[in-house]
Amino acid sequence: NREYTVVSSDSLKTNWKDTLKILGDVALNSTFPDHELERLRKNLLTDLDRVADNPMAIAGRAARSLYYGPGTPYGHPLTGNQESVAAINRDDLLGHYGSHFGADNATFVVVGDLSFDEAMEAAESNFGDWKPLGAASANGVSLDSNNSSPTRIYIADKPGAAQSVIRAGHLTIPRDHEDYLPLNMLNFIFGGQFMARLNSNLRQDKGYSYGYNSMIDWSNGPSMFMVGGGVQTAVTKEALIETLKEFEEIKGPRPVTPEEFVDARDGILRALPGQFETMHQVLQQLTRMVVFGLSDDYFATFEDRLSQVTLDDVHKASDMLDTDHLSILVVGDGAEIESGISELGLSVSKVDYEGRLLD
Repeated sequence: NREYTVVSSDSLKTNWKDTLKILGDVALNSTFPDHELERLRKNLLTDLDRVADNPMAIAGRAARSLYYGPGTPYGHPLTGNQESVAAINRDDLLGHYGSHFGADNATFVVVGDLSFDEAMEAAESNFGDWKPLGAASANGVSLDSNNSSPTRIYIADKPGAAQSVIRAGHLTIPRDHEDYLPLNMLNFIFGGQFMARLNSNLRQDKGYSYGYNSMIDWSNGPSMFMVGGGVQTAVTKEALIETLKEFEEIKGPRPVTPEEFVDARDGILRALPGQFETMHQVLQQLTRMVVFGLSDDYFATFEDRLSQVTLDDVHKASDMLDTDHLSILVVGDGAEIESGISELGLSVSKVDYEGRLLD
């Protein structure tokens, strides 16, 4: 797997050259002064102190730790925790900058009313002296994607929580896998949009949640497949039952239907133009092309490739939903939900707000 850092800025057309000059200076000549480090440290620690007040924030941090492993590069929260933020120093920043920021790892992406020649001239002028890292580059991140533990429920106790936040999932294929499109389409049907199965069941039919969905956090290494949402505390057990039922049904007794398949294909295609409406959206899509190594004609040929996906391909993709090895996180009032959860017949453990086992 590889790490990516995006240094970006936007500006009016009248001063884009001055803005780019400043951006180039930041990228090539960062010094990380102590006073700026301390300012950011103080802000981060203040934000981290607030995590305990937000069950959704707790769920987001703890789930990644459970899926990737606590303390691993992808299990450790991007914004750090109190210990790591307090410990980092200027030498750490300079060391990382020196081993990761180089011309051989960089891509220049620009969106706006300017020509290719203007963009090239600006890039050469502001980034032309950027030195490559060569052998000093350290872009590799090793991940262990072994999902061998049987399905288990993890409870992060949030006394007095107004609702329970559920996250259930496991690691799955990387973004460049040949089954990316079938699995992406399966996700769309399962929980990737408002009328998907999960939301139709837990929101519309049962009234347990205001929104219950699924998502795939695509990565160059093992990606995180996750379903969930906030549910009423009193129906936490029932919501878990329905979640597990939906996992099982789409794999066997109620596979994706031809109607669902056609709706998903058409829905994905209809949504595509809306992802290029603003300059920021265009920049985001171009950046994804760089991060995931997509071909220059990826979006121009997307419809053709999607049309080659068959219903049978989507049925086969459902086999990648590993119902025997789910990690299920519930952030909620332990005194109210533990007894019901224990009736499900699954192993139950308690974790802290960073996803670390407490027992």
